[in-house]
Amino acid sequence: MEPHLYAFLGGVAASGARYQITVVTTATGFRAEAMSGASATAWSSPRTLAEGPDLAPVLARAISTFVTKTKAGRDRSYTRSLVDGQDAGPFPKGPHLAEHPLCWIVGRSLHLLPPALRAQAIGADNPPQTALPMPDTPAPVAILPAPVATLPPRVGHAVMLCETIPNAEALNALIASPAWGMTEKLEGDRAQVHRLMDGSVCMTSRSGEYVNCPLHIAQAMQELLPGISLDGELLTVDAHGQAQLYVGAQATVQLFVAFDLLAHPSLPNTTEYPQWYRLATLADGLPPFQPPFDEHSPPIQGVAMAVQPEAKQQLLAEIRQRQGEGVVMRLLDAPYEGRRSPNWRRFCDRERHLDGVVLGYKAGIGTIAGMVGGIEVGLYDEAGRLRSIGWVGSGWTHAQRAELQARWDAGATGYVVTVKSYGLTFADQVIRPSGVCIRATTDKQPHECTFLSEVGRPPRTSNAA
Repeated sequence: MEPHLYAFLGGVAASGARYQITVVTTATGFRAEAMSGASATAWSSPRTLAEGPDLAPVLARAISTFVTKTKAGRDRSYTRSLVDGQDAGPFPKGPHLAEHPLCWIVGRSLHLLPPALRAQAIGADNPPQTALPMPDTPAPVAILPAPVATLPPRVGHAVMLCETIPNAEALNALIASPAWGMTEKLEGDRAQVHRLMDGSVCMTSRSGEYVNCPLHIAQAMQELLPGISLDGELLTVDAHGQAQLYVGAQATVQLFVAFDLLAHPSLPNTTEYPQWYRLATLADGLPPFQPPFDEHSPPIQGVAMAVQPEAKQQLLAEIRQRQGEGVVMRLLDAPYEGRRSPNWRRFCDRERHLDGVVLGYKAGIGTIAGMVGGIEVGLYDEAGRLRSIGWVGSGWTHAQRAELQARWDAGATGYVVTVKSYGLTFADQVIRPSGVCIRATTDKQPHECTFLSEVGRPPRTSNAA
């Protein structure tokens, strides 16, 4: 008997990290499995929490584990709904699944489940039975991982990474150069998807590990030639192409956007071909990544490429108009090296400086033991309330950490620091922040650090208590 979803518990932390527990049916009973991930599209491999012929102990273990994951005060407290992003608070203790936005069990509405899990669930109008009915759905395509030896050499296990373009002047120089092409930088989860010579499909992560391939993407890969491998980004976007990180539950369209060709049955040693040829081959076989998006959008798309300076300027303007992440500049005659290389260079358009008010501290460990490891920063909303936007741990010099430690020892908070980041998430948490400086007390004042002055908009949680 194929496993089917019997119960679910899961949530999102303020940082955007996600956690879920699923209770599924098995041939002999029930099994509770836990997964975590940085986003909705990339999850760790399932970890079995409990398994057995009786539901009660399996469900009890799932509930007790999830209760610990939603406790107040944790660095990651998964109290926001995976369905709509709203904060539901800690999960209640007890032997049964309470009526709560962070859980679902058979018999309840499927709308309480994240969309990605609804097809796996026992229907809301099907009561639990000893012999559970099989759903009336087509047989799934083969997406189980094949042995590593069936993948072409290097494919899926040697990933190309970018160097950073330091400033706008350096970016403009690359735009003007005919030796460099431009593609869009996407905000999702790095992945490589492969259609093996036996026709099966698998997906590997940035680290080369096998990960779950979404069914609709696996089905789309079945339409490509056996022996095709694509490098790209697995992302979830809204109708305008903005990533889930920034728009939350408004992002409902899951896509795989290919930005390089790793293997092709007609191109031996595909990664040795020049970048322009690999991208041109993608453009010839895949529809372009281009808004608007909806549930009918092709599941696999190709990243747009521009080569001529005028075309690169136009692509950059289009990306900026819809508040995209940035661009990647690619040396057009370079091979795919499978390592961090100056032949790929990224420019993140979202990176900005932001002034925030210090709310609290964390102790450093390892090489920074005895100094502050991170600080919590906040901004004032339109009602004059100081709201946390998250923690800043990286970027501080040893001298700055020592000064922050001295202020912590003195009990000082409420002063202003400058950080750089890629903006705020849909939950108003700072994205990939790093410290810049501690502002002088005679300089910018705390009350000047507002969502409107620093972010350009009110907080999305402005009506919260």
